[in-house]
Amino acid sequence: MKFERFVVGMLESNSYIIYDEHSLEALVIDPGDESQTLLKYIQKNSLKVQGIVLTHYHYDHIGAVEEIKKKYVCPVYIHKKDAIGLKTPEINHSIGGYRRPVAITADKLVSDGDQIRAGEVILEVIHTPGHTHGSMCLRVVNENIIFTGDTIFDDDLGRTDLEDGSEGEMKRSIVNKVSKWPDDMVIYPGHADHATMAYVRKKNMEFLSLLK
Repeated sequence: MKFERFVVGMLESNSYIIYDEHSLEALVIDPGDESQTLLKYIQKNSLKVQGIVLTHYHYDHIGAVEEIKKKYVCPVYIHKKDAIGLKTPEINHSIGGYRRPVAITADKLVSDGDQIRAGEVILEVIHTPGHTHGSMCLRVVNENIIFTGDTIFDDDLGRTDLEDGSEGEMKRSIVNKVSKWPDDMVIYPGHADHATMAYVRKKNMEFLSLLK
C-alpha cells in the first residue's frame, strides 16, 4: 500500500491518493481542489481509480470530485447522513465560499463498519459525527493509519458551529471511538500535518478537554 498527500485549495485541505502498488488500483480521498494536480499524479503513476471517498461534504473537500469522476467514471462514496449536504450548495458552502456551486449526488452511501476496497487496500468506515452528522474517518485495514477528515487534527478538533455540527456528537465520537485508538496509530487529517495518537494525547488540548 502506498499513498500521497496533496495540499489543495484556498483552505489548504489535504487530499490523499491511496493505492495498491501491485494492482495500481486506487482511491482518492477528499479531492478538494486542483483537479489537474491530482489527475497528473494519477496518470503519471498509471493508477486505476476505483472510487472517490469523502470524509464529509464541505466544499473544501469536494471541489475536484466532478472532474475526477468524469475522467475515471468511478463511484463517489460518502456517509449516508452527509448525502444531502453533498448535493446542496447552500449546505456545503460552495455558494459564496467557493468559485462555483458544487452539487454532487453520491453513488455509494456508507455506514459505520462498511469497507471500501481498491485491490488489496481496504478502508474501514468509522462514523465520527460532530463536524457534520455524517463525518467519518477511514482506517486502513492491517495498517496503523487512519484518515480523519475534519474530525480530529494533530492539535485540535473540527469545528462544530456549522450546519450539521454538534458539540455533543463530537464529544461522543472522541470519547467512544477516537480515544480508543492506540498510541502508535497515525492520523492523517483533512488539514495540517499527520501525528501519532501518542502526540495527540500530549498536545491536543481540545481532545483532552473532552475526556475530562
